[in-house]
Amino acid sequence: MIGDEERYTFSSLMTLLIESESRLQQLYEATAQTTRRPELKSLLSDFAKIGLKRIETMRRVRVESIVEMMLEPITGLKLSRLLTTTNITVQNEDVSNVEKLITLERMISDLYAKTSPKIVQISAEAGELLAALSRESAQRENALERYAEPT
Repeated sequence: MIGDEERYTFSSLMTLLIESESRLQQLYEATAQTTRRPELKSLLSDFAKIGLKRIETMRRVRVESIVEMMLEPITGLKLSRLLTTTNITVQNEDVSNVEKLITLERMISDLYAKTSPKIVQISAEAGELLAALSRESAQRENALERYAEPT
């Protein structure tokens, strides 16, 4: 139903993506502080620092690309579902933080890949940034896989 479809302005969409990225970055920091595995601690710390840069870049692009006054809303992303799933994943005590990070990186990579073509006409820079972040999240997911606990 069209009336039930989630609609976002460019700015509100970028704000939600930044919030998701912040949640992921905080989980990296928390996991880095609690792990006893030096190699994993180093990787998580690096990803936490990279996460801060990703957030700052997204904020900069959002501010520099405020062009939403006459634009069509961005639809079809189902972000409320993503945010709910993100919260459930972070709060799930049945899986390790590394497993949570793998799941969140996969979700964010998919989200950025879906979002990029929807906003590239609004802001080429934002579209390109999200495509690059999607690829980076997929690489981070792959890097974390080797630390996943066997089930």
